[in-house]
Parts: sequence; C-alpha cells; structure tokens
Amino acid sequence: MTRVANGSPLPRTGGWFVPVIAVFAAAVIAGGIAAALDRPGAAILVGVLAIVLIAATIALRLRAGRRTAMADLFVIAVTPVLGWPEPDRSRVLVRAWRGGWIGTPRKIRLSYNTVASVEGNALELVSELRRRAAARFGIVYRVVKHNERRGLVWLAEHDNATERDADEKTERVRTHMAKIFGDAQVSTKTDDAGDPREITVKFEVSPRLTREGVRTHIETATSAVLSGRWRAFWDLQKDFVRFELRPKLESLIANPAVAPEVVDPKGTYDSMAVPVGVDEDGEVIVWKPKDQAHGLVTGETGKGKTVVILGITMYLAAQGWHIWGIDGKRIELLGLREYPNVELIAGRIDHQARVTRAVYDLMQERMEAYESRQVRLNDFEPVLFVVDEFKTFRNALLAWYRTVKPKGASTTPVTLTEFSDIVSLGRKLRIHLLLGLQRPDAEFLTGDMRDNFGFRVSLGKLSPEGAKMMWQSFVTGTTVPVNGKGRGMARNKQGTPVELQTYWTPDPEQTDPNEPSEWAFPTDLELVQSLRPKVDLWETKRIIDPDDFPDLDDEKATNTGPDFNDYMAARITKATVADAMPVRKMAGVFETPAAKKIEQIQIEAEEPDEQLQPFEGYAAPTTTSVEELLDGNGYLQSEGALVELEDGMWGVLEFAGYDDAEEGYVELSYRDYESGEPGTISLPVDERVDTRLPEQH
Repeated sequence: MTRVANGSPLPRTGGWFVPVIAVFAAAVIAGGIAAALDRPGAAILVGVLAIVLIAATIALRLRAGRRTAMADLFVIAVTPVLGWPEPDRSRVLVRAWRGGWIGTPRKIRLSYNTVASVEGNALELVSELRRRAAARFGIVYRVVKHNERRGLVWLAEHDNATERDADEKTERVRTHMAKIFGDAQVSTKTDDAGDPREITVKFEVSPRLTREGVRTHIETATSAVLSGRWRAFWDLQKDFVRFELRPKLESLIANPAVAPEVVDPKGTYDSMAVPVGVDEDGEVIVWKPKDQAHGLVTGETGKGKTVVILGITMYLAAQGWHIWGIDGKRIELLGLREYPNVELIAGRIDHQARVTRAVYDLMQERMEAYESRQVRLNDFEPVLFVVDEFKTFRNALLAWYRTVKPKGASTTPVTLTEFSDIVSLGRKLRIHLLLGLQRPDAEFLTGDMRDNFGFRVSLGKLSPEGAKMMWQSFVTGTTVPVNGKGRGMARNKQGTPVELQTYWTPDPEQTDPNEPSEWAFPTDLELVQSLRPKVDLWETKRIIDPDDFPDLDDEKATNTGPDFNDYMAARITKATVADAMPVRKMAGVFETPAAKKIEQIQIEAEEPDEQLQPFEGYAAPTTTSVEELLDGNGYLQSEGALVELEDGMWGVLEFAGYDDAEEGYVELSYRDYESGEPGTISLPVDERVDTRLPEQH
C-alpha cells in the first residue's frame, strides 16, 4: 500500500494541481473562442471567472486535504480499537463538517471487527471510540445507533449541554460496569439533573461473584468511581444486580411512639414489635420478643446504649408489660424507679440479686403451673427483665457474695445460675431479657447462648473481635462513625446487619417540667409525656431489707448480720408514696452499716467507662508486601486486616485481588478506619505496607 509523505499507511488523495490545470485549460479554450468571435468583453469575463474558479478550487482542495489529514489521523488511532489489521477509510466515515474554515465532523460512522480480537467488550469499545473521537476533534459525541451484529456504530455531536452532561455520566456508568462484568446489559435511570440514581446489570454467570468479598469490592469500587455512595442488591440465581444510591441517615430521630389508650398485653403478645430505630432504607428496625427471645444492646458510654434501653422499656411499659430490672450503675435507670408498670428497678447489689431471684421464682411458678396443666401459655402476662451493665452487676455480686456466703455454701452465688436459666427457659414462659453491655461478651455471644439473643444492637465503633462476636464478621460495625451518637448496627427483617440511627428517647429523670435547662432538647418533655403509659396495671414494689426487722431471738441476726439466704428471702411488697421520695431524692445514700458496706463493694466493682482505644483488637503492625495479603486463590486471606494506605491513614480491608486492568498490581477495597468512608486503591504487588491483623483469642 502506498504511503503519504508523513508516513501514513493510507493512500494519497487527489491534490489541487490537476483540477487547476483542467480549469485553466477550459478557460484558455473559452477565451480563444470569445476572441475568434471578436467578443473581447466575453474573453475578459472568462479570464476573471477562470481566476476565481482556480482560487476556489485550490482553497477547497486544500481544505479537503486538511480534513482528510485530520480524519486519517483518527482512522489510524481507532483502527486497533476496531480490530482491523490495517487502517481503512471505508471503515471510518466522517462527514457533516461544520464550524470555521476547516471545521469538525459532526457525524461519524465506524465499522468494527466482530470476529477478530477486540480490546474489551462492546460497551468498552464504544466508550473508547467516543473518547478518541472527542480527543481528536475536540467535541463530545453521543451514540446514535449501535448494531452489534453488524459491528456498526454511528456517532453524532451532542448539541445540548444538559443532555451531553447526562450522557457522559451514563456512559461513565456503562464503561465502569463493562470493566467489572464484561459483556453485560446495563440500564441506567437518572434524576432530573441527569445524575445516575439506579443502575441495573444483567451479567453472565460468574463463580467469582459468589464470594462476598468480591461483591463488597464491586460496591465499594462503584462508590469510588461514580458520584455518591452506592449499594448493591444481588440476585445470583438470576445473574442480576441492582445498584442504588445510599440514602443518608438523620443524626437525630425522635422516638415517634405514643402510649395507647387501651392495652392488652396478652392479646398483643404474638404481634408485639418494639421500634428501635431507622435504617438507611427508612425501614423501622424492631424487636419482636415472640420470635427473638432476648435483646442485647452494646455500646460504650456516650454512644446511646442507655437511651435504647430506656426506649424499649418505656415502650413495653406503655403496652402494659410487667417490668423488672437491674440498674448495674444504680443511676442509669433512675427515671424508671416509679414509672407506671415498672414494678421494681434494683440499684443495690443485694436488691439486684433479690430481683433476679424474684424473676427466677416467677419463671418456676409459671413452669409448674403449665406443667400441671393449670394454665395455658397464652394465660401468662409478658414480662421484661432489664439488666443494664451486666458486667458491673456480676462483679459486684461476686464481691458481695464473699461477704455474706453462708457456711458450707457454694463459692459461686446461685444467682448466676438462676440468671442463666432465665436466659435459657424464659422465652417459652413469656419472660424476656433485655441486656446492656459496654462491650460484646463471649458469655452471651458464643455457643447456645448466641441463639437466645436473637435481637442485637451495637452502638458506636466495634473492635474486630467484637464485630466477629456480634455479626460474625471482622468488618461489620468497625466503621460506624466515631462521633455519631445513637448510630450503630442491627439486623433488618431480612436478617442482614445494617447501619441504623436509633430513636432518641429522653430520660424521665432528666425531664423535670420545672427544670428545662436539664433537657437535652426542647421537645424532650413532650416525648416523655407521649410515651408515658396511659394504663397503669402493675404496682411499684419495694424490698424489705433483712436489717429492717431483725429477729432479736436469732443470735446470728443480732451478732453477725444477715447472710445471702436472708437477703434472698427478703420480702417484696407494695411501695408507698413515702418510699418513693428517698428512692428519687436520695438514691445511693445508705444508712445502715450493712448498706454502707454494700455501697463500697459496688463502687469498687463498677466497670470503668473505657473508650475503644486506637487499634484495639488488632495485633502489632508488621510490614509485608501487598501480594502477601492474598491467599492461594488471589483473594484477601485475612478478613478485617488493617493496612496503612498513607502516612497515618489506615483502612479496614474488605477485598483484595489482582487488578484486572493493570498487570502487576493488587486492587484493595477498604473503609477508612476513622470515618468509615469507602475507598479503593491499586498498588504494585511488591510494594511494602504496614498491616495489623485482628487478634485471635
């Protein structure tokens, strides 16, 4: 094939010399004829016209040459993309030149090889053609038509700025999805501004998508490449995925519950659903005690754990449930001490043990009545047993028990066994536990106990170990925003852990109508009044301490004081109005020597308010190559590993795998350890990075 002077493999096109000679020859002949006819005016006119035609021919031929040269450069540039062995003008037709003397082509038709090896798939090919056309001619093109069977693509200039911008965003979506899924059917829905809001992809069967880490990586990469935070809904049986923008969670959501005028705790038991908060879909997360035996709420001080416990307790009190409770720190549930339908909230450790015994005895009574067929299960009134700060309760119980253990008794208080039995057997008898912990505890989240706590909420950032116990993942819950109060994780109705914002429920103790300065928000009093039970079914009770009525004939009582059995036999009776004032105004003030001793034990046993320390739950950093993060199959081998991506910036890895787009690189998907924001980065396989692995226990 001949080449032009600049080395192009395309053949020469006609220049201006031959047409000019032809025009000159025609002018000479015409001028000669005019002269022979003795018409000098006509001869002059022929000469002028000849000059004009020659000039126009030269100009048009020069312009055509410039246009051909521009088009040839484009043909050469796109030939490898089109899949042809050599450039050919017949496969790239440019026309409708406008704008300026030379102008630019407004329409282009391209023909690509549907059989030969073409870089990428059809979507990537078209996107690359549009990109190269825009780079060569300086204008944006849209796809007018694409015939994949014949391998033909028609491009035309975008003449509408808004549509052009929207099309560019849509094309970016298509290109991104093509790189991930290959040949796939991609559909994009946009909003009024032309921004993508929903993407659906029908892809070919791919075993790699069965790996959760791969799917998480695709979701994270989509959020990194496209504007906004995206999430994916997968249907691997139908080879389909739908992406949508993540809704933003509000930072404060007031508890919307209102106490009913009429209650039927037995009749509504099966359908009872306690609203706890709202997830990013706007779905209300609920606890259904009938289906999920017990509830567990974890969270460091200040993250909203007590607020959630208050909200659940006050809601069920408004529904007419029996409420019994243990206030591990003695003051967290103070506002519920005289609350309607709350029978007894214990503050002192001896009272806490006595309340546990009372709930256990109630369970035994119900079991015996049901076993003897005196009653049906539906005859039992539902009971909520609230235990806030269980570790503090247990620590204080063990310390106190050593001071009152009867001679010859077990070294471990039977209270712990009773508590365990309530967890195991209570659900059947409509006795449900709501447990509050600062940190996830293996005692309740491993083995058989895990199944009993079907409802769980974790508030604030979890350590990898805590995340594994709560959600069976080293990553879930580790990236909850550090400063987000009431923000945490819970399972939705599909059983998937989701981020939620729990409801704000004010503490009745902090909403004195006469002290508005103590309210957290101006609407707190209104919220408390809306939640306050309108039907008061159960009387507030108090515990009569053994010291209150000593048996003067009992040498042990007068000389050595009551033992553990005496405290467990303490009477529980109706509280009077006079009883309520000391509880409210002087909570924590103990008058008898025995009570003062108990107070000191509780102070020493109280669990400190420890915040999650940086890198808690992770081993010391080690330096390794990026490739060593992968297992034998080329995927992340240590779930939840931390990697230092920049100086001082760590990411929780969700996915790692060889980069398909760049050989010799590993692609990492992560969430910023501090903010929880997703990101993706590609690093050379031999690059050295600092890593921290979750500690194994």
